[in-house]
Amino acid sequence: MKNEVPWVTVWGYGADIRATRGTLTIREGTSRRSYPLSSIRHLLIAGGHTLETAAIAHLLANSISVSFFDVHGEPVGAIRPPGYSACPLRTAQKNVPVHRFAMSGIVSSLKSRMRYLNELGSGRADGLYYKGELEILADASRELEFLITLPELARVFSLTRNMYYEILSRVAAPELGYRRREKPPYPDPVNAMFSHGYAVLYASTAVSVAGAGLDPEIGSLYGNVIPPGKNRSACVMDIMEPLMTPMVDRVVMDMAQEGLITKQYEISSRCILSEKLMTEFNRRLTNSVDSDTIDRAVADYADAVRSGGSA
Repeated sequence: MKNEVPWVTVWGYGADIRATRGTLTIREGTSRRSYPLSSIRHLLIAGGHTLETAAIAHLLANSISVSFFDVHGEPVGAIRPPGYSACPLRTAQKNVPVHRFAMSGIVSSLKSRMRYLNELGSGRADGLYYKGELEILADASRELEFLITLPELARVFSLTRNMYYEILSRVAAPELGYRRREKPPYPDPVNAMFSHGYAVLYASTAVSVAGAGLDPEIGSLYGNVIPPGKNRSACVMDIMEPLMTPMVDRVVMDMAQEGLITKQYEISSRCILSEKLMTEFNRRLTNSVDSDTIDRAVADYADAVRSGGSA
């Protein structure tokens, strides 16, 4: 569809969200945004806003999904157009080999993260890894095929994920205050941007998961090995895990290295990103969070569920 908007986000507090039969209108303070409903696929609402009931009806009538998040980017619910509620693959999902599916997700995400770290490190004269870190990650990758219990998988996954986020901090300016992945409320702009980007990726993946007939609540890596987190659906997290680095992390760290985050945020009880920063971030996410790639990942997962094979 020409001029299609993959998603529209409303973040923060105080926006007034309305829709007629043909147009979505968002008023935020003195600013106003309008979108033809024919061009929108998804509305993401995070924080505290006013949403008219009639707007929901018009959105659903135009096959537009609505996802709700708290101000930190944690999911709180969603409304899908008719036809998204059935989960014909639920029984098959319950019977998949959990260890094999979880292993596949961990291997894919670890390879994605290590490729990105190696790419970042190749352009630095002083390197990126501290002594022994690369060996730890490489050993963990080789060790995976020999792990036979879910707690062992959880240990390696948590270790490598935590190391990855700490290593990333070395390419961000120190004044940004980013050290590692934190829980909300986020104390720095990099964590806040990760949260926003993951919310966009989560919502986009959730729509595709529902459309494929998968039960979003039934996962293997998440739900069995790792808790999915508050209000997060395990199947959605399983599929989006390997996509987080190329679709979100790369965008955030590119902006950090380009100096675009500096002085574009405020720290109070949480980190608040400026409108200018959010506009540029969303523009880049539109190019990075690719719906076709997500749909292919979901289709591959659904095919593996049907066959009972590796995800």
